[in-house]
Amino acid sequence: MNNLWYERDPQLLSDEQRAMNRFFPQFQLAKLNDGKLAWEGAVQPKVLGNHQWYLQVVYDHNHPHNNDYGGSLRVYSIMPDLDELEDEHGHLPHTLHDSRGHVYLCTSRPSDFKVGTTQTTAAAALGWAIKWIAAFELWANGDITEGQFSGHTI
Repeated sequence: MNNLWYERDPQLLSDEQRAMNRFFPQFQLAKLNDGKLAWEGAVQPKVLGNHQWYLQVVYDHNHPHNNDYGGSLRVYSIMPDLDELEDEHGHLPHTLHDSRGHVYLCTSRPSDFKVGTTQTTAAAALGWAIKWIAAFELWANGDITEGQFSGHTI
């Protein structure tokens, strides 16, 4: 029996590819050294200027699941580096740390991630990541409070 989600469910992989090609065609699918799949590419939300963010959306081996915040998709910012931003700001609201201690975006609550006939896709996680980036830029600029950022009130 295959233990990687994309081998067990090639239709789900095809659905993920179709959604990403439709909404984020600038992202490329990559296979990481540990066998996980990841989408990599840049977004430019243009909230406070023309800052470009290079993101990586990594699937857990057992995708899809909603066992914790972010579900089975983790969105990392490669550039700017969230670990460096966390050092600069002391902390970053609305982020999580993986088992290696690296910071990733908290893009969804377990209840936001749908498992079953409707799957949450990497495209949806990227949409939430763009909302996070917009809130981060506003927070870093002093335009919103940490409570507004963390509380989903913007």
